[in-house]
Amino acid sequence: MTHRLLGLFVLVVLSGCSGLRDRGDEYRSAKEIPPLVIPQGAEARPIKPLYPIPPGPVPETWPKKFQVPAPKPLKLDEAVGVQPGAASPAVVDKPILTQDGNGYPLLSVTGDFNAVWDRIEEVLRMSGVRISDRDQRVGLYFLSLDDETGKGVPYQLRITRGQSAYTLTLQKDDDTLAPKQTTSSLFEAIVSRWPGLPEVQ
Repeated sequence: MTHRLLGLFVLVVLSGCSGLRDRGDEYRSAKEIPPLVIPQGAEARPIKPLYPIPPGPVPETWPKKFQVPAPKPLKLDEAVGVQPGAASPAVVDKPILTQDGNGYPLLSVTGDFNAVWDRIEEVLRMSGVRISDRDQRVGLYFLSLDDETGKGVPYQLRITRGQSAYTLTLQKDDDTLAPKQTTSSLFEAIVSRWPGLPEVQ
């Protein structure tokens, strides 16, 4: 009995699968039928498009080939150069010696970073300061300054970007500031040897 029921089930399934044949090519053998003929006397409702395209203005002549308009000429001011409040990449202002809230000496410089970086190295070498290493990516000079006995002591000269200027600080390491006297002596030497600004022609 069980085998009969199983066989009957298989036959039902196979007969159902036969109706799933591919009928995608049947349109090739389809026959055309004549158009629908409305009997005389019968009224037919006119077929209107659901989304009609509104008529647009018809130009008398076709438009010419589009031409891109020429850009307007720039109006340059007569005085071209450094505007007030803006630093030119080639100009670096003379540094200003200031102090933080704790009275620690700081050096403030305005200008383009690359120009500030190169000018500081130039002034350090003019001052006889030994530069053991430098890392422009983080704005850091590794210096060697002599103490009272003439022994070279390593220091870090850091350049930090502020809101309107770059701030220079002298540190013994990443977490310790250099003595105030050592910092003041170095910064005063930098300010005194800083080249003047070029005269504007």
